Amino acid sequence: MIINNNVFIAFGSDKTAGKVAAMLKSGGIYPNFTTHTGADLLAKLNSYDDGIIVCGPKFKDTVLLDIIDYIPEYFHIVAIGSIGFLDDLPDNRVFKLSIPLNRTDLIYSVSMLINLDNHGSLIHNRFRTENEEIIIQQAKAVLIHKYHMSEEQAHRYMQTKSMNTGEKMVNIARLILN
Repeated sequence: MIINNNVFIAFGSDKTAGKVAAMLKSGGIYPNFTTHTGADLLAKLNSYDDGIIVCGPKFKDTVLLDIIDYIPEYFHIVAIGSIGFLDDLPDNRVFKLSIPLNRTDLIYSVSMLINLDNHGSLIHNRFRTENEEIIIQQAKAVLIHKYHMSEEQAHRYMQTKSMNTGEKMVNIARLILN
């Protein structure tokens, strides 16, 4: 299955950009473009309504932290880097993947964001028991701690997994906890 959903790669290193692009392509996700400068990234984004930016902490001309406020809010950002770098980025804007990068985590994360864009966010189930809510909160805590996700990212991750598998979110949470 080939996915063409406005995926952009931006790394200061040609080698790193190539490796990330190859990982995505192996999962059927074909990036629209690869760039090595923040200025080029911002200029090219003007031609798109939305998308997913997969990037590192540094470009050839700047760092992500310096241009993040110039990236329109309707673009998702998947940042790949060391835990120290990721901690400096705003949780509400950035989906974070720490190095060493796991190919499956990268492909799943980008696919999840594409899926959210295509289907919109899911409506919260108001009929969960208190115990089910506790299980879901515990699973979110695991994702936050182990994968350095924000609470919103952990929630979206579980929602998407639930939607893709047809399982209730509480069952996804149980799998995470086990």
